[in-house]
Amino acid sequence: MGEKDKLFTTQESAQQLSLSDSHLRKLIMLGRAHPTRQIGGTWMFTLEEIERLRNRPRGKPGRKTKSS
Repeated sequence: MGEKDKLFTTQESAQQLSLSDSHLRKLIMLGRAHPTRQIGGTWMFTLEEIERLRNRPRGKPGRKTKSS
């Protein structure tokens, strides 16, 4: 199995993305992160998904305001 085929845990993926693993789990619940599978309660990510998340467009931080 090559590096491209390796699966990464939520914790490993979050570390690579400079996120907390709780934030990454929140992204999963919101449908913004797409783990490959769940093994024994642990979400597993491919390197491709980690790269997609790393390069995702990001909004401005903070609360959203209502538009008039």
